[in-house]
Amino acid sequence: MTTTPGHPDLIVGLGCSTSASADEIVALIAACLAEIGRDACSIASLATHGRKRGSAALARAAEHYDVPLRFLDDDDLAPKVPGTCEAVAAASGPLLLGKRKSRYATCAIAVAAPGFNLARFGQPESPSAAMASSTLATSLAGP
Repeated sequence: MTTTPGHPDLIVGLGCSTSASADEIVALIAACLAEIGRDACSIASLATHGRKRGSAALARAAEHYDVPLRFLDDDDLAPKVPGTCEAVAAASGPLLLGKRKSRYATCAIAVAAPGFNLARFGQPESPSAAMASSTLATSLAGP
């Protein structure tokens, strides 16, 4: 997907601890969107550092917003940008909102640069990670 005017153009960079819940991440994203006067329909993707691969909370947040979750390695991050969530977001284009924090999560938002191609941005969540996230959620729900 290449971004075009009138289509989702925001990349939400995220960081979180293992204590973060999907609800906390979703609420933080919603607060950040409200701060910049945009809504969830503007989100093209959630993104985070590759070390967060397998995070059930991040996967559920992406499912909540019905957008892909992308993972960036150190070499993919925007250079000279402090903070993981900001460096992840800024790898797609200019930051609209710097780092905002909740108790266990961080969020920054960038607008995708002209010609930005999501298919070439980081790596997608593997199907096995999504299945593991779903299985974990089901297992935690009980019988």
